[in-house]
Amino acid sequence: MHPRFASLVALAAIAVPLAAQSRPVPTTAAPQSSHTSGASAEPPVPPPAWEAAARAQHEELIRLNGPGTDAALRNQLLAMGEKDQAARGFAGGEQVSRMTPDLMAKLPATDAELTRELKQIVQEKGWPTIALVGIKASNAAMLILIHTADHAWQRQLLPQLEQLADANKIDPSNAATLIDKELVSEGKLQRYGTQFKVVNGEMAMYGVEDPAGLDQQRAKAMLPPMKFYKQTLEHIYHLKASNAIVSATPAHK
Repeated sequence: MHPRFASLVALAAIAVPLAAQSRPVPTTAAPQSSHTSGASAEPPVPPPAWEAAARAQHEELIRLNGPGTDAALRNQLLAMGEKDQAARGFAGGEQVSRMTPDLMAKLPATDAELTRELKQIVQEKGWPTIALVGIKASNAAMLILIHTADHAWQRQLLPQLEQLADANKIDPSNAATLIDKELVSEGKLQRYGTQFKVVNGEMAMYGVEDPAGLDQQRAKAMLPPMKFYKQTLEHIYHLKASNAIVSATPAHK
């Protein structure tokens, strides 16, 4: 993201795409031996423990809930999620375009349209759980909720979503992001360290409730350690993630 637009979105408002939230930083395989005759390649470096644990949690959620029972709704939500990401310059979980003035100008209308569509779905079917639509489509629904400008609706749904996350019915990283966003909007310390703000051309994290136990708290919610999360932020926004801490101020409601 060009620094010119960074202050407009302040990161907390746009949120990091959820695919990036949980996407592990790529690991580097061990180099192969230069002696090819009769020599076998060295085994690849195993993934970090946190990555393996997150993958295991992810697979367990799928095992517990299945692939989803409503195929039509799953496809609808996946298409909505793709539209949400395309509006932010992402496709297939990868950044394909920076936030240009044209994308920024169209973003509010896209979010409003997706919010109306998601509200209709929730009214008719309830919140899209993994058991109903599968984990990818359930995550797409949360992505749209995180990006909506209707913060009153977010606050209304949050208690239910926390219960669903605790019951392993939705991806807990999604609820963690929404919880942090709400806490920051109330001027409070965030819990999982998902929300950052641009300060003097760098990204600074909003204060958290338990700095010493932050990585442990993040692991429970299937989020990577802060070191890797900051690397992901830097890759997405092309700004340095500093060690500075900023205080949240209550948003006008």
